[in-house]
Amino acid sequence: MKTAEDKNSRISISIYFFLCGMIFSSWAARIPALKDHFSLNEAELGAVLFMLPLGSMVALPFAGWTVHKFGSRIITLISMIGYAALLAGLAFSQSVLQLSLILFFFGFFGDCLNISMNTQGLSVQHQLAKPILSSLHAMWSLGALCGAVVGGWSLRSHLGTQQHFLLVASGCAIIGFLLYSWMIKDSIHSEQGQKIFAWPDKALMLLGLICFCVALCEGAMADWSSLYYRQVLEDKGGVSTTGYTAFTFAMAGGRFLGDWLIAMFGHKRMLMANGMLIALGLSLALSWQVPLAVISGFALVGLGVSSVIPIVYMIAGKSKTMAPSAALAAVSTIGFTGFLFGPPIIGFIANETGLRIALSVVVLLGLIIFILSAKGIRKA
Repeated sequence: MKTAEDKNSRISISIYFFLCGMIFSSWAARIPALKDHFSLNEAELGAVLFMLPLGSMVALPFAGWTVHKFGSRIITLISMIGYAALLAGLAFSQSVLQLSLILFFFGFFGDCLNISMNTQGLSVQHQLAKPILSSLHAMWSLGALCGAVVGGWSLRSHLGTQQHFLLVASGCAIIGFLLYSWMIKDSIHSEQGQKIFAWPDKALMLLGLICFCVALCEGAMADWSSLYYRQVLEDKGGVSTTGYTAFTFAMAGGRFLGDWLIAMFGHKRMLMANGMLIALGLSLALSWQVPLAVISGFALVGLGVSSVIPIVYMIAGKSKTMAPSAALAAVSTIGFTGFLFGPPIIGFIANETGLRIALSVVVLLGLIIFILSAKGIRKA
């Protein structure tokens, strides 16, 4: 029977996912403004954006160990406060070097928060005895959607980046602190011979590769979709976040339906469908350069991306060779190299051939997800 404590713990971790998504999306919404502020071309912007996933990669082994050592509850709180503070710090950067350094630690704390939140989510899921991870990731997407909407509002209202980021950061830090008492101690640890430091087995490597492809897709949308939409719009005074808002809205909707769809169609079929939606969506956005087609294409990509990470984390969390936090960190370490290499690769290609051609990489990645899921994922 569901108790008040169960309800509170689910509410708490759901809101943490929401806040995390809002912080990240707030940053993404201001990328074009920061590009203009520092007078960066696409290649230079790609090099700066490289620092965020680099920080994420450095954080992953550390995050897996600290969550196992101290528990996901306290690490989630610390990471949330640090993540919010660094968002505010980004707005006060006085040079490209400062921006790059702060962005590195923004990525570091963001991934500590990612691993600790998902581990806490698996603990709550274990306590409730039903799948909730997709709906938790839906809350991240809903937060990202709200972040994009607030970002668009701040641009239309001519609110400065500093005021925008301070408003979001302070609100998220305060709410995160107030919800700390509702989180629970981890109920699933390495009590059955599971390891913290070990080389991922074949199954985890495959999940990591799928995670790599979708992370690169999601990173490309976060970092470059606003710039691409602004080019298509051909109106420098227009709101550049509209395309990214469509992406995040569709991703949120897909994740809210994710637990039900996974139960109906299974992990394998869902991942295959996701891969095809990514490929078809970007093909539409790149083939027909009018706002309606781009918005529709970005929405299809959002649906495709929606449940890939939750499914990968659900499967990885059941690993019999590694503790849940370590398995999530291992898969993320492989997968988030997509965030590491994606921004600079697309930036460099865009600088030489144009952003439209550079984003065609996402179409290929969608097809790879389809093939890997068809060949390597068991029906479940």
